[in-house]
Amino acid sequence: MPRNTIVEVEGLKWKYNEGKEVLKGVDLFIEKGEFIGLTGPSGAGKTTLVLALTGVIPQRIPGDLDGTVKICGFDTRLTEVSKIARKVGVVFEDPETQFVMSTVEDEMVLGLETRNLDPSEIRERVSWALELVGLDKSFLSRSPLELSGGEKQRVAIASVVALEPDVLILDEPTSDLDPIGKGEVFASIENLRKELNTTIIMVEHETEKLAEYSDRIVVLRDGKIELEGDPSHVFSRIDFLKKIGVKPPEVVEITTRLGFNLPALTIEEALPEILNIMKKQSVKNIQAGKSEVEYVEDKEVVLSMKKVKYIYPGGIEALKDVSVSFRRGEFVAVVGPNGSGKTTLAKLACGVLKPTWGTVLLAGRDIKTMRRSELVQKIGYVFQNPDHQLFCQSVREEIAFGLRIIGLPEEQIQRKVEDISKLLGINNLLDEHPFFLSKGERRRLALASVIALEPDVLIVDEPTTGQDYKLCNELMELLDEYRRRGKTVIVISHSIPLILKHVDRMIVMYNGRILADGKPRKILENENIIEKARLEIPQTRILTKKIEKITGFPLPVYTPGELLEVLSTSSVKNSV
Repeated sequence: MPRNTIVEVEGLKWKYNEGKEVLKGVDLFIEKGEFIGLTGPSGAGKTTLVLALTGVIPQRIPGDLDGTVKICGFDTRLTEVSKIARKVGVVFEDPETQFVMSTVEDEMVLGLETRNLDPSEIRERVSWALELVGLDKSFLSRSPLELSGGEKQRVAIASVVALEPDVLILDEPTSDLDPIGKGEVFASIENLRKELNTTIIMVEHETEKLAEYSDRIVVLRDGKIELEGDPSHVFSRIDFLKKIGVKPPEVVEITTRLGFNLPALTIEEALPEILNIMKKQSVKNIQAGKSEVEYVEDKEVVLSMKKVKYIYPGGIEALKDVSVSFRRGEFVAVVGPNGSGKTTLAKLACGVLKPTWGTVLLAGRDIKTMRRSELVQKIGYVFQNPDHQLFCQSVREEIAFGLRIIGLPEEQIQRKVEDISKLLGINNLLDEHPFFLSKGERRRLALASVIALEPDVLIVDEPTTGQDYKLCNELMELLDEYRRRGKTVIVISHSIPLILKHVDRMIVMYNGRILADGKPRKILENENIIEKARLEIPQTRILTKKIEKITGFPLPVYTPGELLEVLSTSSVKNSV
């Protein structure tokens, strides 16, 4: 055991009341000041482990616990949760679960006031924490619940960081953030560690960021630690990680596949080695780049918005004169920074919100004239936060609810429930209450309840957030299959690498307007759009752009597979 241990977990087992065993003998020791990246497939027990580290398990949630958990010298069985919270800060996956006050300022001050700090120090800490997560003081007077998903997450992080905890635990803190926001949060947390020697435990699917910042990676699978070690060692297990649902960093995959003795963790490490390989072959023969997914533009328009504006109560203009059309059989991604209007666009399209100005047409009809029962059969919307649309007492009832509303026979309803739940991997949870599902499972349930109605247009807001690598791909393939049945699919997402595999069209939003609309790869070659809309460029493409600048040769590839294909000549194989 390390000398300066701040977290000690030995033989930890946990079983929820009337549920299966979730943790099955976890041993984990963490030193003061370490940055631990905790990853693994959905349902592995990561959030349960977080709750055990805070004392919420077993003190607030009923179940059976074996083993011991000590953090900051506290035994979590014996020490009050409130006392642990003075040393251990937690940012949960869903920021809304942490908000209790009506303004951002009150939310941030609440915890600080319990520390008996001087008002001047409280103000300094609030300003420091806001700056750390990239927010300005104008947010202090706003309601946390009126912010975008990414802004909510930043406020939640700032509220905890302001307390200057000895241990900071973050459960997927960047899941709702745009790419620039993710980078800012990771950098902020690293600054916190440097300034205060804070111990960081971060649950995250973003392995490229974990590889860059973590001292040690812990991979949890089926309630046990499957892999543990430095990022190079853990992430080089490419095939195994993909098999269990963890996406290895792209540069690690590239350099591992090329046979490097020690795989690169960052683009900076990979670049010189890749250039050395290219010098040993004829660069003139390189032909790269995957063709765009083709789509037909003369298909029927099923949804259109004409000069639409939307102003929220309080005067925030979220959409500014937007006109756009969607055709039958399209698979469209809507991307852009947090607060750019993506979710507002989706809510207007399906009738959840009504335009302040302009018209929304569905199958040629103004949706203002359509009954709700008509709308749900023609257009379906899966909310960014699944809790906003789940209200039944079981998974089975949730999927069946809409089908009963439209009057399907019970036998047909039950058959659909079984088929759709199996398709989305929640068939073993049919009798569970949605409250007891992980957020990733609740997202799939929300999607299942909408897909069951087979709407002509399906809008899904951040479908892959909180899902592991395997489930992300399966969900996008499911949506692709839905499109192939003649349906129109619109996804709102920050995951450009995933979008590139599936969609045929990308709409980029910025400041309430449409900044670009067209083929994804063509848009992603426009540096001005990328910078303005804070788009995530795949790690492979960042690497190949650097190569292009140095060599002068075009290398327009976006995935590890494409780059490896380029470098798979016999001369390359001989040089590695």
